[in-house]
Amino acid sequence: MTQRHRVLFYTLDGKTDKANDILRSWGMDESIELVGCAHPAMAAPTEEQLQGCEGFVGEFAPVLGDTVGAMARAGIRVAASMSIGMNHMDVAGLQARGITVANCPGYCAEDVATHAVALMLDLMRKVTFTNRDVVTGAWDPKAGYQAYRTQGRTLGLVFFGRIARAVVPVAQALGMHVLVWAPTKTAAELAEVGCEKVERLDDLLAAADVVSLHCPLIPETRGLIGARELALMKPTAYLVNTARGELVDEKALVVALNENVASGGARGIRAAGLDVLAHERTPLRALIEHERCIVTPHCAYDSVEAAGALRRMSLEAVCDVLMRGKEPVNVVRA
Repeated sequence: MTQRHRVLFYTLDGKTDKANDILRSWGMDESIELVGCAHPAMAAPTEEQLQGCEGFVGEFAPVLGDTVGAMARAGIRVAASMSIGMNHMDVAGLQARGITVANCPGYCAEDVATHAVALMLDLMRKVTFTNRDVVTGAWDPKAGYQAYRTQGRTLGLVFFGRIARAVVPVAQALGMHVLVWAPTKTAAELAEVGCEKVERLDDLLAAADVVSLHCPLIPETRGLIGARELALMKPTAYLVNTARGELVDEKALVVALNENVASGGARGIRAAGLDVLAHERTPLRALIEHERCIVTPHCAYDSVEAAGALRRMSLEAVCDVLMRGKEPVNVVRA
């Protein structure tokens, strides 16, 4: 019998049944042996866990510092991250040691887009805010700020990748005009999907009724939305972030929300809907407890379908390297 390639399947629950079903459907189950290993979120694999494995599939698994060397010493040839963002992996360090790195771009685009729209509608219709009032014993249909229809309102998308693109038809179906600030996209390209390009972020912030962030976290976007940018937004505007928490200066956001409440809606911004925070394990309490802020626990990506896509895409990368001897479609380079 041909020797099987061992792959550390390092996930939150450590279960391999669904992943093995995928391998079986590809005729790879006799060649790939998945070693399931459950772990707490953001816990790195140990050298002992990696020992004897040629491949690594990681969910919420940092590969930084000493872990990079541990992978090389164990003989890991491919490391597939069940994610889009790669801030938790030392891609350059892994590549320098001959380890192929892959990710899963687009696996949850529809899910995150739906979540962004859900947060937008929640804010515009005051769903969570009025529910909070009802829970306390109040019954006031006009509680809080005034609600406006989506029809005729302007949605501003910051960057235009798969997720932002998936937001567009939903927003248009709701009767919204869509502005986009995306330096790498042309006006003609955006016009093809019914969007209007703005040349400056400042112009988008000043014009939009809802600003939705869809940027990767890179040096140029860290702290992209700070006190100056929030001051450019309409006092009736909403901020939605389903991208990366570090895009926003959270203390400045608290100030802008407080200012709106204190001024009766004349200054600051009206409300915010966030699925990501700068420090999710130690969040800024003043923000997550704010009366004008909705926070969900970085769950926009989550669905049964997205989980299935993650398994397929990460296993495909492993099979490409270990079985087919080729570079994965979604290889990541430093």
